[in-house]
Amino acid sequence: MTTSKVPFWRCVPKEGAGRFLLPIMPAATVGPEGAPHVMGGVALAALIDAMELESELPLQYAHVQFLSPTQHVEELEISCEQCGGGRAIAQYAASAHVNGRPTHRASAALGAREPSEQTLFAEMPDVPAPDESEERAHTYPVAPGGLLDQMDYRIAAEDNARGLQAIWTRSRAGFAVDAAWLAIISDFFLGAHPGARGPGSSSLDAMLRFVQPCEPGWVLSVTDFGAYSRGVVHGSARHFSEGGRLLAISSQSGVLPRTPQASSEA
Repeated sequence: MTTSKVPFWRCVPKEGAGRFLLPIMPAATVGPEGAPHVMGGVALAALIDAMELESELPLQYAHVQFLSPTQHVEELEISCEQCGGGRAIAQYAASAHVNGRPTHRASAALGAREPSEQTLFAEMPDVPAPDESEERAHTYPVAPGGLLDQMDYRIAAEDNARGLQAIWTRSRAGFAVDAAWLAIISDFFLGAHPGARGPGSSSLDAMLRFVQPCEPGWVLSVTDFGAYSRGVVHGSARHFSEGGRLLAISSQSGVLPRTPQASSEA
């Protein structure tokens, strides 16, 4: 087990406005040994990092489309630019490419209207604490040193009939629980239900609405599957600090594993 001590989603500025590079570390990848690919949540985290660096503003929300595969990719070229907004909130667009091939496309809003008073309506459900929850291995295939080596993972509650799951996750390196880290853990959406796991499943898009950060530690992600329809799953999740404060809201659509069709006799 290898744990990265360096944030593996951090971008490197390149020459020119809005241009960045993400060197792909093993910690940023999932997939079986010999066929790693960049986890979608890591790509979203890198796009968020680039837009926050370029704008010098905190994230409000970001939405990303996963456009093409990233197997064996060594780096992502990221570009971003402001495309609208007002005095307090800036609207941004960003994209990632590999050798000119688009792999991700994102839109986001950054900034804050101050002064403001925070009101949190969402309440964390009553579930077992991390040390009382079941420790279970991920179902995602991953090579040693990959993304799943970077976190602890425990099941707090699960109701497959209702499409509900609550899991605790924690960075083993003690990374800050900020917008980028929440983007990463929110992308474990497809693993929250047995019907969405398996070969052939893949995320189409991901949305993160960022509320606030918290101190490094456990985060509870409560995933609510809405529907399976036309071969795609739709759902959302809320993410809470161990103390019960809402940190972010996410949503995602993903292609379901292929269902073997019954053979027919001629």
